[in-house]
Amino acid sequence: MAQRNSATPYSSKTRPGNDALRGSLADETAPRKPSEYWLAIAATMSIIALGEWVFGNKFGLYDSTSLGDVTAEVISPQINADTSSAGLLKILAGELDKQWPETKLQQLSDDLLQRASDAVVDQDHQVFAESMRLLGVNALREEDIDTAGVYLDEALDVFEVLEDDIGIASVELLRGELNLKRRAQARRAAYAYDALQLARWKVANGQFQGAVNQLQSVVDENLTLNRFGAAAAAYQTLYKGYSQDGQFIEAQEAGIEIVKLHSSAGRPLQAQAMLTKLEANGLDSQTSMQLKQSSLVLQREYESSVSQMARASDYQQLYNHFINAGDPVRAWQFRLKSQQSLRGVTSRAMHRRQTGVLALLYTSNDYMKNAQISLDRAGRIFSDNGQQNLVEVSARMRAKIF
Repeated sequence: MAQRNSATPYSSKTRPGNDALRGSLADETAPRKPSEYWLAIAATMSIIALGEWVFGNKFGLYDSTSLGDVTAEVISPQINADTSSAGLLKILAGELDKQWPETKLQQLSDDLLQRASDAVVDQDHQVFAESMRLLGVNALREEDIDTAGVYLDEALDVFEVLEDDIGIASVELLRGELNLKRRAQARRAAYAYDALQLARWKVANGQFQGAVNQLQSVVDENLTLNRFGAAAAAYQTLYKGYSQDGQFIEAQEAGIEIVKLHSSAGRPLQAQAMLTKLEANGLDSQTSMQLKQSSLVLQREYESSVSQMARASDYQQLYNHFINAGDPVRAWQFRLKSQQSLRGVTSRAMHRRQTGVLALLYTSNDYMKNAQISLDRAGRIFSDNGQQNLVEVSARMRAKIF
C-alpha cells in the first residue's frame, strides 16, 4: 500500500549531479526493458490526450448528468457510461484494460510506476503527472482508496506546477469521486455494524433463525470491505446461534471460518481456543488435523506478509530521505523496491489494523468536506475556461455529497 509523503515526490528542483544518475534507475529496478511495453504506453498517452480534448470541449459537449456521459462517446463509443459520478473512473479503467489486456492489476500498477520512475529520470513532468493519475484510477477500481489518494495527490501537485488547468480539474473530479467512495464505505461499514447488533439481539431473544440470513450478509459485506475483525465477530454470533439451536454441523462450519480468520490475522491463541472448542464439541480428528495444517499455513503467510511490509516501510523511509535531500532519481529507486516488497502481501495482513465504526463515520464527515472542496474547485476551473457544461457536471456530482 502506498503511503502519503510529506515531501513533493517529483520536483524540477533537483540537486546538482543528478544527471550522472540518469539511466541507472532502469538498470537497477526495471523488470522489463521500456521497449517491451512502449506501444501500450504510447497508446495510453494518446487516450489521455484525447481525454484532455474532451475536457477542453473541442468536440461539442452536450447536456449530461456525469463526466462519464461527457467522455464516453468520444473515447469509447461502445461503452454505455452510467449516470453516476464514477463515469470518468470507469472510462479510464476500461481504456487501461484495452492497452494492457489480460494484465493483472498489480502488474499494471508496476508498469505505471516504472513509467513514472522513467519520467523522473527524464525530468518529464507531464508524463509523471499522467502516470500518477492513471495509478490513482487503477487503485480506485481495486477499491484501494488510501493508495489512490496518494497517487492522485501526487498527480495534482505536478499538474499545479505545470499550471495545467484541465489536468488539475480532471484530478479534482477523481478526488471528489474518491472521497465519495470513502464516505460510502464508511456508511456500509456502519450499516453492517447495526445489522450485527440487531442480529445479536435476535439471538439473545430466541429468534436466531430470523437472523441467519442477516448475519451471513454481514459477513459478506465486511469481507468485501476488508473488515475481517467484524466478519469474525459475525461468524462468532453465527456459531453461538447454531450451537444453541442444535445445528452442530452449521456451527462447526462457522467455527472453522473463525479459526481461519484468526490464523490469517496473526492471532494463533484465539485460533487455537476456537479449535479446542470445536474438538470438544465433536470435530472429527481428520478435519481437526486438516484445520491445524491450514491454520499453520495461514499463520506463516501472515508472518511473511508482516516481514514484507516492514521491508517496504524501510524502503519508503529511504525514499523520503532522498526526496528531502533533493535527489528524486535515487529516491524512486527505493520507491520501486518498496512496491516490489508489497507483492504477495495478504489482504488480511494489509488491513490488520482497522478503525472502529464510530471513528470511521466521524472521519467520513471530513471526506464529504474534501469532496465538496475538490468538486467546487473543478467547477471554478471549468468556469474560468468557459466550459459551462463541465461546470454543470461538477455541480451534479457535488449534489451527491449530502
